[in-house]
Amino acid sequence: MKLWKLLLISALSVFFIWLFINRINFNEIKSIWRTIPVRYPLMFVLLSLPQFYVRSYRWGLLLKPFKKRIAFRSLWNFSLIGFMISYLLPGRLGEIARPVMLAEKEKIKKSQAIATIINERLFDLLTVLLLLVLYLVSGLGKPSPVLIKLKTMAFLLLPLVFLIFLVITLANSEKFFPKTEKLIHWLSRILPSRFRTKTRAAVVHFVKALHLNLDWVSLAKVFFFSLLHWSIIIVSYWLLMQGFAGIGLDLPSTIPFLAVIFVAAAIPTPGMAGSLDLASKYALVGLFGVTAKTAVAFTLLFHFLILLPPIVLGLIAFWSEGLSFKIIGQLRNKNELSAMH
Repeated sequence: MKLWKLLLISALSVFFIWLFINRINFNEIKSIWRTIPVRYPLMFVLLSLPQFYVRSYRWGLLLKPFKKRIAFRSLWNFSLIGFMISYLLPGRLGEIARPVMLAEKEKIKKSQAIATIINERLFDLLTVLLLLVLYLVSGLGKPSPVLIKLKTMAFLLLPLVFLIFLVITLANSEKFFPKTEKLIHWLSRILPSRFRTKTRAAVVHFVKALHLNLDWVSLAKVFFFSLLHWSIIIVSYWLLMQGFAGIGLDLPSTIPFLAVIFVAAAIPTPGMAGSLDLASKYALVGLFGVTAKTAVAFTLLFHFLILLPPIVLGLIAFWSEGLSFKIIGQLRNKNELSAMH
């Protein structure tokens, strides 16, 4: 990552953290933590295991068109390694690292593996938006400025996600793919001649790989496991909230909170530092009228518990795969196009 990007992300993270902890008495935070029954944080951590199990299995379904049989251990290990890297380093590097490393081990094309991560994120976005829309149309939740913003976002983004899936499908159809290739060739003319041919071939292959070459049963499975994955997350968030006397939410009310966290997690700060914290506090106070000190107490524990399992399990997976941390440095030095070959 270039120095100016690193400095920008770091400055943004520090600014978010300052906004988050501004005017907070940490003695009050400690007092709130002492009242939390240990079973709630413990259940939150334990539920991270089925979350990653389901996510890993779903990744295998998306990879099946490129390789029918991939050992679940590889899917599990590289999923955890990817999250560990993204949480420890800025720039969401794990999103590139995990498909690249899996592709090298399983002897599939890196562009194909990377394309599955794009599709995985689209299914995540689609699932969270559908859950949010169902919550909104059911009339649950008290009207608030935050909920109104979420409603606007959901009803704008949901058709956009469907449109993206449609465009990818059409671009790869037998009728339109020659036009897709011509468009890529035309756009590649802006590149220096020495990069043009290699880049053009990589992009064409990547666009092909984005196509969900799955039958209807397999697509239904992918969506089912997406729904299961995010349902487990919703339950885990809700259970942790039950340990805080100042947060009295029913299970469905956790959905808009999840939507806010989902958006914040897309900001590429290391370990979601600052972005997740500010978003969690904003959602709890703005959606549910939770006091600032309770929101901060919950968020600090919530953030720590989100990072703990994938980092610990990711390090174990890293060791299990016999990897060296030098590979992370190598990936950081590679440009995205070279990683796609």
